[in-house]
Order: sequence, then structure tokens, then C-alpha cells
Amino acid sequence: MKAVVVTAAVAAVVALGWSMSSRADDPPALSSMPASEVVSTLDRNGNGCVDVEEGRNYASRRFHALDRNHDGSLDAEEAPLQPGEGADARPVTNQGWQDAYHARFDAVDADRSGCLSPQEIEAGRNARNGGK
Repeated sequence: MKAVVVTAAVAAVVALGWSMSSRADDPPALSSMPASEVVSTLDRNGNGCVDVEEGRNYASRRFHALDRNHDGSLDAEEAPLQPGEGADARPVTNQGWQDAYHARFDAVDADRSGCLSPQEIEAGRNARNGGK
């Protein structure tokens, strides 16, 4: 069960950016960035990690960028299901997206500091990829 939670957590926290066509002003996809670059991209207050508010703000910007038809929800075409998500995960509203983000953030925040370090992000990625 913990592996499923970690897998789902990483899907949104670390790999929030799906490989989709994007506009120049869209928030960047994070999945292909090194963990240290994810932190430097999202760390607005300069404390060396991604706190829950910084991640929540990114998740909200990403939600709106993915909502291409501007109907206030993401369907499976706009945001394909990620590992650990069931078919009932779509469509999802921004509030649902944020709620899921918080749950996934908590699952990846191993030291319960309220801030994701590059090491926690990398560990979450490794867990998602089966320890590879």
C-alpha cells in the first residue's frame, strides 16, 4: 500500500508535468528535470526545498495550463492517468487536483518538514520507477 501511495505521490509532485504540447508561458514540465533543478525552479523563498505552498502554486498553474478547453476540470485527454490513479481520478476539478497534490506531497515528505528536498524528490522518483 505504501508503494502505491508513494507512486501516486511522485506522479503529481515530481512528475506534475506530462509530456504534452505546451505554450511558452506554461509552467515547465518537471518530470525530466534533475531533482535539484525542480527545487531551484519552484523554490520561490530560497530555502533550498519546495514547501507545500510553492508546490501548491505550481500545481495550480499547471492545472490551468493543462485545462485546454477551459471548462474548470481536467479530463483524461488533458491529463492522462498516472501510475496509481484509477479511472475515477478524471475528470478532476482544481480543488480535487489540489487535494490530491497535498496528499501526495505528504507521502513524499519523508522527514515531515513541510518542504521537499532534492533527496526526497529523487527518492520519490526512484520509488515510482520501482527502485531504479
